[in-house]
Amino acid sequence: MKIQVKAVTGLGMALAMASALWLPAGPCWAGATQLPANLVSARSQSGQFVVYAGSTPGSIPPVLEPAKNQGFIRLEATLVAVSCERIKQLLTRELDDPAPWRGTIYLVLYPARGASDPITITTERFKDESHYRVDMPDVVERIRYVRAVVQVLLIEMANRAGWAQAAEVPAWLSEGFTQLLLAANEVEIILPAPSESTSGLNLSTMTVRSRKESLEDQVRKKLRGRAPLTFEDLSWPTEEQRSGEAGEVYSGSAHLFVGELLRLPEGRAALRGMLTRLPQHYNWQFAFLKAFSPRFERPLDVEKWWALSRAQILGREPATAWSLEESWRKLDQALRAAVLVRAATNDSPLRADVPLQTVLREWEPQRQILAFDHALRQLELLRPRLAPELAGLVEDYSQAIKAYTQQQGRGGAVLPASRKASQQRAIEAAIQQLDALDVRRQAMLSPSLAPEAVPLPAASAPPP
Repeated sequence: MKIQVKAVTGLGMALAMASALWLPAGPCWAGATQLPANLVSARSQSGQFVVYAGSTPGSIPPVLEPAKNQGFIRLEATLVAVSCERIKQLLTRELDDPAPWRGTIYLVLYPARGASDPITITTERFKDESHYRVDMPDVVERIRYVRAVVQVLLIEMANRAGWAQAAEVPAWLSEGFTQLLLAANEVEIILPAPSESTSGLNLSTMTVRSRKESLEDQVRKKLRGRAPLTFEDLSWPTEEQRSGEAGEVYSGSAHLFVGELLRLPEGRAALRGMLTRLPQHYNWQFAFLKAFSPRFERPLDVEKWWALSRAQILGREPATAWSLEESWRKLDQALRAAVLVRAATNDSPLRADVPLQTVLREWEPQRQILAFDHALRQLELLRPRLAPELAGLVEDYSQAIKAYTQQQGRGGAVLPASRKASQQRAIEAAIQQLDALDVRRQAMLSPSLAPEAVPLPAASAPPP
């Protein structure tokens, strides 16, 4: 479920001061959650986190009872302060970030009413620093709790150097770090309330049976055989992509994506650089590309790297994977268009396959688009079982096909002379791209597959 993020500056801050709920020793806020009159508070060891909650825990709706639903946890002020401090330490360790914090984070725990209770992050800018407030229910899903703390920490890191606008942290970044921390350190960062008392001491017991899993194993478990999302889908997820089974795919994809970025030699420094650049851009992709330059100059470069990474890292199951030779043959078939030809007028039609270059040279535009769409679908179906060595090549074929279809559009039977000339130049450029990719593909044949055995056809055939 999405976390609502607000920023209050200028006039907004003045209105907040006029109408907000004051918290002891803290700032004022607009739209604050109404709390009971008697509050308790706790401050973390570093002083960055201040937690407020009602002094007397309220009743828990049956559907949220942690004893019956292991996905939920009851939050108490003192334990939340310790938990937030641990999450910060683990996150800064992942980012290798030694910089001191600049903004105080206030967590306000309000009585839970249901599973869909909102979590809201509010940022308020003051003269020398920013303050952050997180309103969340006192009984909440474990993952939503950690996700909120990770997100507000990333926002605080991004705003440390000052900001002209509140930083927009991309969903994949906060989700990826949330999954990384939960997978490796859930017992350390989620502290349940004491459930029993012995010799006057309140105790909480937990039994853990687990083994250290690799990043690949963790992600496979989340994806359950489904393919990770593309960079485009990770970048701009819809609400539907963040919930239910689709949410599991998004979480697993973000987990793997952030893990792979951290594995790059410059990964940690680049992610820190991205965070500091976020307040300077309305679109986070500009901050990302500048931080990771010169490795990625365009989103297309990220997509290519990501396609190769997910194929190599997740690997292939031996029972379902194709060998390089078989993968090569399947790819060759996917890059052909089917036509029906007759040797003579009265003969029965026979199926023949022609390369995409022939489609470009001889077919009318609308049939070109249909053939190219079919080729793209075939490439997507092949991806999960192809040999990893072909992942980058398949992505390059896909991008070349997409570039041509996007340029040509899907209409227009009769074109003016100027547009016909432009279209012809686009056809020639696409043919050159496909020819170059075919040369790469031919060079990847295994020694047992001689070029004579699997020639790259160039023969022409009439359009269907």
